[in-house]
Amino acid sequence: MSALETFALDHTSGLPVWIQIKNRIAYLIGSGAYGPGDRLPTVRALAVDLDISYNTVNRAYMDLEREGYISTRKGRGTFVAERHDLGARTASDSPIELVIDDMIRVCANAGLADDDIVAMVEARLAHRDLMR
Repeated sequence: MSALETFALDHTSGLPVWIQIKNRIAYLIGSGAYGPGDRLPTVRALAVDLDISYNTVNRAYMDLEREGYISTRKGRGTFVAERHDLGARTASDSPIELVIDDMIRVCANAGLADDDIVAMVEARLAHRDLMR
């Protein structure tokens, strides 16, 4: 069973499904569950497995490819990019750091300033502490 087959979407999280998929794949690559050259499920196969739209998975894959995590070879499939293709990412980046990097990128792409991102994280941490 592949690491993606055990992945469950959280439709109540408020985080778009395509971002959940993207973050999970980036985490699996960063943690070494998928290594350079490993083949990923096709967009259609993952959409069927997760019972979601093809377009949702395709959006996640396109974003991962744009960021250098994966490469698509027409007629051959989608593969984890070689380490040197990951740009500023280094082998010492922990899986948690990769998820945080993705979160920061999503927030910045949504137009949030650094101070706003920090304030949101602090608010979520405070909310979590209240729920204990």
